[in-house]
Amino acid sequence: MSESGRLSARFIRLLCLLALFAGSLFSNSPNSPKFLLEEGVRLAENEQFQEALKLLNQAMGILRQVPANDPLRIEVEKQIRITKGRFLVTRYRGGKLAELPKTMQLMPLSKEPGDFFVSQAFGSVLAREIWERRDQLRTNQTIGVGRRVTVLPNGGVELNSNNASGLSLRAVQAASFDLKGLNEVDLHSGSYVLHVMGEDSKVFVRSPLSEMRIRSDDSFAIMVGITTNGGMKVICLLGKISIKTKNFSETLLPGELTFALPEGFSRKMNVELSTLMVTANLLTAFEDPPPYMKKLRQQAMLQAMRTNKRFRTVVGDVKGNENFELKVLREEER
Repeated sequence: MSESGRLSARFIRLLCLLALFAGSLFSNSPNSPKFLLEEGVRLAENEQFQEALKLLNQAMGILRQVPANDPLRIEVEKQIRITKGRFLVTRYRGGKLAELPKTMQLMPLSKEPGDFFVSQAFGSVLAREIWERRDQLRTNQTIGVGRRVTVLPNGGVELNSNNASGLSLRAVQAASFDLKGLNEVDLHSGSYVLHVMGEDSKVFVRSPLSEMRIRSDDSFAIMVGITTNGGMKVICLLGKISIKTKNFSETLLPGELTFALPEGFSRKMNVELSTLMVTANLLTAFEDPPPYMKKLRQQAMLQAMRTNKRFRTVVGDVKGNENFELKVLREEER
């Protein structure tokens, strides 16, 4: 066979493979994005929002392989946003979260332990699960492990574990999370700063479609955002951290960013800490700065001294379910 004939045969095989891949994306098989989208929309119409989001996020995970302007991907992203919004509105009706079924008996507030201290709170911050509901968390109150906390738009909360080596957490602007332990948290939506003090510091974090164990030999601080496909965006602020999922591991230094997804980690990117310090609401929206702000400024200065070029990526404000605004810059000399 001639060279041109071999090239033609390879081209035909490639077209067949592409056609097979496209067919799997748009088929109605139970694992296809099209099927997951339709089933997710059906569940959302029945107000089964958590189950719907699981399927929609699964579809989005598959569609990460296709271009951003693909009609099916655009529709899945749209339905994720709509479902998250409907879920929050349904849980928050008339200024209060929807009533739980009467068959679910909640424990009295007098039995709730003071595992976490509310060091700062503003706007509307609600607490549910296990104990009687609390429609407004306030500064200087305490809250127990097992609570689900919902931060409504324009709200924010900072919690500190009463354990010396426990977790400190900040959340702003439409976030929802469960306190599963003194160093364990389930993040359903929104953006967060997590801070753990002491030697051999560690925290276990789950998102809708991924989970990770984070540890450091010393105190550390990170930003975490839940992405539209159910993964997590992680920015290291302080400390050298080790991140492990079920099958993958990664190490981050201050100023480095990665995406933690079910299929592994994205490539690492650098973000400019000095820009982050003055633009991210997680650091600026509270009356009092985080206790590690001085160390963060030192890290920003060290980062600036290590490079003679602008970073390709800077992080802007918190932007709802998109978590952090990313802007790609041209590489220019300072």
